[in-house]
Amino acid sequence: MGKSKMSLNSILEKVLKEDALRKKGNSDLSLRERQAQMIVQVVGALAPVTAIRLNKFSHFSVLKSDNSRTTKCDYLLIVELDGIVHAIFIELKKTFTEDDEPREQLRRSRPFLAYLLSVCEIENEFILDPKPIEKYVIIAEKFSERFDKQRVKPNNIPTEQYKGIEIKNIVKTTVSLADLTNS
Repeated sequence: MGKSKMSLNSILEKVLKEDALRKKGNSDLSLRERQAQMIVQVVGALAPVTAIRLNKFSHFSVLKSDNSRTTKCDYLLIVELDGIVHAIFIELKKTFTEDDEPREQLRRSRPFLAYLLSVCEIENEFILDPKPIEKYVIIAEKFSERFDKQRVKPNNIPTEQYKGIEIKNIVKTTVSLADLTNS
């Protein structure tokens, strides 16, 4: 297999059904979570961004149906920025808590990226190298009343380690693409 000149975003938009994608506007992207009645605006999205709604996917039916095994996050953003591809898993929550559920949703969504990359490589006869840099983000509208709120410096997004992944915790409904892609 050779290398493709098409961007990963272009290939994904070619192979995925329309209802699995959320297109960005001029420079903003709206992420919706209907169950939580929540909308998050991603601003400053000048780079190519493909937002994949993971609620349109399901885990393989051969897996035993255990809620923790088949859970997934709300979105997977594929962002190509300065020649680097970022895969950003996003879980939207109305209220930020210390509950492990959103963290597990992020962690358990990783197979979807591997599957999509494999489909793109087979479909277009190329090997993606290097693989996308994976990032994990929980975005909430507000803190739980019981959550210990620590002062956060401006431009400093708190992160946490959870079972081998680093998760950014953002509590606001408008985030910049830079907030999502920066380490």
